[in-house]
Amino acid sequence: MFILVPFVYTFVLVFQDGSLLGDFRFVGLANFATILSDSLFLSTLKNTLLFLVILVPLTMTVPLAVGVLLSSKLAGLRFYRSLIYLPSLLSIVATGLIWRVLVDPQSGPLNLFFQRVLDIEVPWLSNGTFAIFFIAVITMWSSLGFNSIIFMAGLNDIPDELVEAARIDGAGMWRTFWSIKLPLLRPVMQFVLILTTIASVQVFDVIFVMTKGGPGTATYTAMWYIYQNVFNGGSVGYAATMSVILLLLTLVISAFYLRATRSDGRGRG
Repeated sequence: MFILVPFVYTFVLVFQDGSLLGDFRFVGLANFATILSDSLFLSTLKNTLLFLVILVPLTMTVPLAVGVLLSSKLAGLRFYRSLIYLPSLLSIVATGLIWRVLVDPQSGPLNLFFQRVLDIEVPWLSNGTFAIFFIAVITMWSSLGFNSIIFMAGLNDIPDELVEAARIDGAGMWRTFWSIKLPLLRPVMQFVLILTTIASVQVFDVIFVMTKGGPGTATYTAMWYIYQNVFNGGSVGYAATMSVILLLLTLVISAFYLRATRSDGRGRG
């Protein structure tokens, strides 16, 4: 009821035109034709893909490095695990509000530190490209604990016998990581990749809280544009059409990930 019915109804709406107030009418493939000539939607797709390109490497490197540290024999490891996981306990809306206060141009502590101590003027949210990069960093930070714990669990699941055998053969720490641990983490990395892709394509909350699509339309993402069409007097059918396009885009990217990282001898693995 809560998953299948709305999913199927979305594909019904793509052939309709009408607002939230109702009064729908059948328009056939007109919504798809409109998308092809909608330069703003194409711009939102570019911004969404840029966000994806920034977020994926961040999510695959920083949490992995933290997961490696958390799986080692550090003193006070339980405290560090709890500390790293704290950002994941905050909602993305609360996270966005916190960071917006920190980088406020007039009174933000982080912004004042860069201005007065380092003498650097950082365009946190006033420059479109930098704003997308900054929002991607915040998104990575908010999920750092969750993804780090996943990587840590994957590393702890690697048999100690394989690591010991590599060390006996003379492999150092880095050689052991690249040749033994990283290949065995492939299923975990695929899982994180797909989750990150979905989060990137669906990014909305932090945009709503921090930039509302600005400056101008520089941080207009696809989900933000869909929201504008639904709740600001646009066509629900057109918004549903954009949602279907995003679904197909997510499936294509996820299929590429799975093909590129599989280990059956035909992919790169």
